[in-house]
Amino acid sequence: MTEPTASDIAQQTKVSGKAWGMLAVTYFASICAPLCQFKIPPLASWLFPAFHGALDSVTFGTLMSAIALIGVVLAFPAAFIARRMGLKNVILLSVACLGVGSALGGVDANLTLLLVSRLLEGVGIGLIGVAAPSCVTIWFPERKRGLALGLWATWVPVGSVLAFNTVPMIAGAFGYQTVFFSLAGVCLVAFVLFCAVYRMPEGATGDMGIEGTFIESLKYCKNRRIWILGAVFFLFSMTTIGIMNTYYNTFLETQLGFDAQTASSLSSIIMFISLFVAPLTGLVSDKLPLGRKYLVGIVMMVLLIPTGFFMFYVGDGATAVMWATIILQGIGGGMCGGSLRPMAPMLMRNTAMGATMAMAIMQFCQNLGSAIGSPLFGAVMSTQGWETASFMLQLPAYVLALVLCFFILPRGKNVTSLDDVPADKAWPKGF
Repeated sequence: MTEPTASDIAQQTKVSGKAWGMLAVTYFASICAPLCQFKIPPLASWLFPAFHGALDSVTFGTLMSAIALIGVVLAFPAAFIARRMGLKNVILLSVACLGVGSALGGVDANLTLLLVSRLLEGVGIGLIGVAAPSCVTIWFPERKRGLALGLWATWVPVGSVLAFNTVPMIAGAFGYQTVFFSLAGVCLVAFVLFCAVYRMPEGATGDMGIEGTFIESLKYCKNRRIWILGAVFFLFSMTTIGIMNTYYNTFLETQLGFDAQTASSLSSIIMFISLFVAPLTGLVSDKLPLGRKYLVGIVMMVLLIPTGFFMFYVGDGATAVMWATIILQGIGGGMCGGSLRPMAPMLMRNTAMGATMAMAIMQFCQNLGSAIGSPLFGAVMSTQGWETASFMLQLPAYVLALVLCFFILPRGKNVTSLDDVPADKAWPKGF
């Protein structure tokens, strides 16, 4: 086998200007999802009185988990929906569901209608979470995908920062229903822009490269390491999206005495830090040999574990503890998207269907964690209090995720490719 020349390597790393443009419009469409998803936590001060006692802490958590639950259902079919409709059409359908769902939620202060609107938004989020990274990946060579996906991975923190900072402002000035209609307008702009600009690369078909049937694709689910990675995503999403993103601003408002706007802005700093950490981690992960990439996950969990002890602390020095939580959550949470997500297609040895199923498994585990985390924490917190609920749910989840990070990839400084590792040593029996 001949060694690649410098020209071959340069060709493998060359990125066209058009690729960055396609990343930009895909990114704008993507952030519509967290904008819609995370408009609910900053609206707590308006929603509870507007619904006249119909909302409690568990039901409030359900408004967040309803979206994630649809993501669980759609995680695997989404790839095959994209195969039939094409990547571009799936993104357009996703943004349309987000816009219509948001507008529907603002029609009336009716809890059933609001839940239905959240389910519709969940369809949009469930589809875009699988299709959008493929829209990015298809434009970038393998050696540059870590950076590209690291940049795209900031879609959730960017959308969250915007939601947590603008939603209370809009609601305070014009009423909470205006928030729903404003975000529907943002989705409309994203729909038109993506429709007008996005194109597939020359020779690409937009079907995510999938061959075979859904049943045939299930063989990739036998890869045990992808489920280990998925378990880390499940635990991370349960604690970070399901608990921290849903309840932390309410904790700051009700327990530490901040007003709604300040509490939301403080919470958004966590996601703001992630904006810088995610792409930087992607760059670092690209430079690490395969057998050392798991170290990023270890560092991430070491940073997050302390927050399981003191995230909801209310004693002396609570403000200082709050800032420590914000910094550790921002750095640790940002490392996840930039380092662990790009590992998923690697575990499938970069086959087209394998990579697609890897992303589907990531979405399944991520949404399942979110769907469980929000109402579960609401239920435990309402009976045991903020701190005890964190000890019972967050701390064990972070510790278990730390242990699992050691088993995602084969370890060793000389491991540079899965193809270099004998299958009986690199993979658990049954791969």
